[in-house]
Amino acid sequence: MGSISRNITVWGITMVHFYESTLIDTNDGLQCKSYSNEHPEGYVIVKPKYIPKDAIKGEGLKYRFLFEKCMVRFNLFAKKEKLMLYLDQFKKKFPDYIYHCKDTKNWFFAVPKQKIKTIHDSRKGLSELMQVPTKDLDEYLVLVRELVEFLTKSGVNVNDLGITHSTLMGNYTPGKSDIDIIIYGKGNGWKILDYLKAAKHKKLHWKTDKEWAEYYQEHKTSESSHFTEQEYVKHMARKRYEGMFGGTVFTLFTVEEKDETWFKWGEDKFEPLGTVTIKGKVIDHYNSQVRPGYYEIKDGEVVDKEDNVQVDSSIPIKRVVTFSIPFVQQAIKGEEITACGLFELVTPKSGEKYYRVVIGYFDAYITDRREKEFIKSNI
Repeated sequence: MGSISRNITVWGITMVHFYESTLIDTNDGLQCKSYSNEHPEGYVIVKPKYIPKDAIKGEGLKYRFLFEKCMVRFNLFAKKEKLMLYLDQFKKKFPDYIYHCKDTKNWFFAVPKQKIKTIHDSRKGLSELMQVPTKDLDEYLVLVRELVEFLTKSGVNVNDLGITHSTLMGNYTPGKSDIDIIIYGKGNGWKILDYLKAAKHKKLHWKTDKEWAEYYQEHKTSESSHFTEQEYVKHMARKRYEGMFGGTVFTLFTVEEKDETWFKWGEDKFEPLGTVTIKGKVIDHYNSQVRPGYYEIKDGEVVDKEDNVQVDSSIPIKRVVTFSIPFVQQAIKGEEITACGLFELVTPKSGEKYYRVVIGYFDAYITDRREKEFIKSNI
């Protein structure tokens, strides 16, 4: 699946490589977030974040005053029936923003390159923030600065960090909005995540097992429904991409540099076969911190499947792929995992065919896979 082949310059920013979690404004008034580190020719794979208020109608929509306009927050986690209504309106209003992929036989939200109006540069945004005297920052931005300075003690240079979402755009609410940090490069991502396993700071707090148990009980989701309370706590307590700093939630997004992405659009072919549950042993988790990311497995076997799914036992199951952030850093090398998602037969540009399971394609939000998909380690 390659990056946009030519440079795009918008408002003085030249982009050869669109990192995941980059904010993009379009000529049609949408603000989107890039949702991959690799993109098909002429498009950027995205999630819509804010769209003009007249684009969709329905109950339960949340409105925001942003960019001098009344905008609607596009919520993929809305109830399925409502989301199907919103999506139908979106496709009719913005048909150019739906990319039908011949390789996966699936669809994605995507911004056509000619419709890009503004690219918000996360690296430059943080660089500018670091130049503002601390005395002139509000309490939220002081925390952002302190968190960034703390993260650089891992050995990762500040130039390999960025800010995104409301932290970058300035539409945050102190005491309520998260701090969203981008880490550039998988090596840097693992360096920071490993550093945070033991690092101490008076403002740093990780949820305790008790707090994760309370969170599990109070925030029931389709993802957590596949876990007992004890299983959920074990999985979440060891992750380091989300924590608290000075009482404010922070999230770390590791993104891939252009020369380290693990796939290229258009190179491999994928045949969707149906929903399955598989088991296997993780032999490589290095790419599990990015989106999409994956776990390399061996000894994979199908333990449950839809009746129409045909499995060739001579073809190995090699990967579990996730677009969904709840399942990043979910398992490590040597652990047995169970995963449910879309079963695909992969025909690579070179090499032998293999199977993979994918969690978090956009179509899963409006199908029964929404309630079925998960990745679980045997910890």
